[in-house]
Amino acid sequence: MMKSPVNALRVLLKAALILVALNLLFAWWNPPIGKLTAYNWLWRGRVRFPYSESPQFYSQDYNVPVIQDFDAMYGAHVISASAKPADEFRVILLGDSATWGGHVTPEHTLASEINRLNLTTCDGRAVKAYDLGYPWPSTVRDLLFLDYANRYDPDMVLWLVTLHSFEKKPADREFLVPHAERMAQVIAEYDLKLPKVYFEEVAEPTFWEKTIIGQREKLKSLILNQVYGLMWTATGIDNANALPQGLPPLPQDVLADVTYFDYQSPDDAPALVRSLMLDVVRVGNEIAGRAPLVVVNEPIYIVSGKNSDLRYNHIYPRWAYDAYRLSLADWMRAQGYPYFDYWDALPSSEFSNDMAHRDNNGEAHLAELLTPVLQEFSCP
Repeated sequence: MMKSPVNALRVLLKAALILVALNLLFAWWNPPIGKLTAYNWLWRGRVRFPYSESPQFYSQDYNVPVIQDFDAMYGAHVISASAKPADEFRVILLGDSATWGGHVTPEHTLASEINRLNLTTCDGRAVKAYDLGYPWPSTVRDLLFLDYANRYDPDMVLWLVTLHSFEKKPADREFLVPHAERMAQVIAEYDLKLPKVYFEEVAEPTFWEKTIIGQREKLKSLILNQVYGLMWTATGIDNANALPQGLPPLPQDVLADVTYFDYQSPDDAPALVRSLMLDVVRVGNEIAGRAPLVVVNEPIYIVSGKNSDLRYNHIYPRWAYDAYRLSLADWMRAQGYPYFDYWDALPSSEFSNDMAHRDNNGEAHLAELLTPVLQEFSCP
């Protein structure tokens, strides 16, 4: 008996209908794809959030950013491996790329160096630090990280900041738009005071944008995050910038320039101080709840060469950074929040390629400097 010939048009039509149906079902269901993870069981959890500087580095980093999906971020992190042990005093670190570890390997991040000290609390619990830093200074983004991290029952929060952390930055929206609904809830629940740029209306995703095709870039990142977990487990590499590359030493000379972005001179110090979004610290304390939140002004690279009387480094003129430090210290004191300032605690030789990125020695040194702070708040 002869088989009837295949009707190519009918096959294509069926395939198209199936594709349409799958996209419609996906958009209607809106499944939490980020919760599907092989980390912490098929391969080991990451010790810091997935991140890569740009796509050309993905294959070197075995890493891809998935900040648009907190389920995927935290699901890849070792903090989600299991319930907190009864004998653990859990410390989470918030901050920018210096906290994440911009130019060190996973074994030498600040959190890893703290853990290497084998600190214990007065009641015998092991102090265990978790790196929840992320490149680019954004205290507003850090609030959302802390809000999500509460499900992992932290006992203490170390929040490393710098002047740039508290500034209004339209680029923050890149982090916040995917989480606009929760951000709006945090703003309303805690009466968070923010500049108007953070309240610009964010359009709800359309039905099309919720489909598989509409979310193809996000889904690609989520899949790559899982695939790269195998290479991460095999090699322990997650940051191409930490691979040996013979970086030149940071220059000790800076330009004879006192401007700081839109601020032109020391006469603009009052305006700079007024612009600082310090209210995020209040909200951070409220979100942290019973866990003490300790703000740490992180060390910066300080030049000693030409024009060092005008600038601390290529980013911060002296007048701007001094005004920030005085304002933050006064505000923290007035609010009664714990605050420690380590801005000049490290020599220039312990920085890598950036005014805040520490090398291995710098990370270990800062961990030692923070030991009394950790002991103070783990032994109330």
